[in-house]
Amino acid sequence: MPKPVPFVPKPAIEKLPLAVRKDLRDRYELEVENLEGTISELLGTPFHLKINANEVWAYNPPNSNYSVGRVLKAYVEGFIDALKWYLDKFGDEGKIHFNEAVTQSELSLNANELGDKAETISADIKDGVFRILFNHTKLGYNQDQLREHLLKAVENVPRAGFSIVAKNSIEKYFNSEVEDLTTAIGEILALPDVVLDPNFEANYEALSAHNKTDTDWHRNFGKATLSYFSDGLKYQLERQGFKGDEMLQEGLKELLTTKTFQVRVVNKTKNNATIETVLENGTVCIQMTAEKWWYNSSDAGSGLIDLL
Repeated sequence: MPKPVPFVPKPAIEKLPLAVRKDLRDRYELEVENLEGTISELLGTPFHLKINANEVWAYNPPNSNYSVGRVLKAYVEGFIDALKWYLDKFGDEGKIHFNEAVTQSELSLNANELGDKAETISADIKDGVFRILFNHTKLGYNQDQLREHLLKAVENVPRAGFSIVAKNSIEKYFNSEVEDLTTAIGEILALPDVVLDPNFEANYEALSAHNKTDTDWHRNFGKATLSYFSDGLKYQLERQGFKGDEMLQEGLKELLTTKTFQVRVVNKTKNNATIETVLENGTVCIQMTAEKWWYNSSDAGSGLIDLL
């Protein structure tokens, strides 16, 4: 099988025809200031468009009746739509992530170096510049379908701490529910100061190490963690009869000296169990491997009565 021919970018057009230059001026360049102003307002920092029309228009199909001004403006409007969606979803945290990733505060439009294998439209961040990428045969296609590509581009820039998607999941699914859930479990155990420890930092690190390329779990990181406590621990405590049973409650209190239940990803469970409940240094740990994350969460806390 012959080796695939590597993609070679087309050279920029040295001088655009007069009609094309006029269209570029009337339908794009006169709009740049307003477009930049809109983006700058959204991001809270000056932002600039650095689109080289001579480079981009080299990919305009022969005998095409495309308007260069409309094509370039449509790409920028697609970016603005994606940015509004992203900021609406992730708020100020998303804005911080974006600005820290796009350090040059610039937008460019480029042919995707993957050549024929490239998606119709995608995006990345290179040298601090946000790049809209188009398949070299699909200029002007799918300009309004940039949302997930924008998010992926921001997430692909290395940074310390949680991804914006994981952080959003924690806030949306865990932080919004944990106070009421803690109160409910405290009532079941007659332990009002019980602590539910999500162990987010350590678990995120362990799951990231296991899933180096697959980040889908980020979207449900907070939800899965809550599930171990709500669908699992709370259910199991009721099922095992802790509610209203002073003997069981006192027996647990004697062992649960930290008053803490913790979710913990470990390298290996006993007998390769999908989920296990262990007592360690006065803390009840609900344990699973990264491979079995969010499997059988209703079993979290099962066998707790056997530890007493």
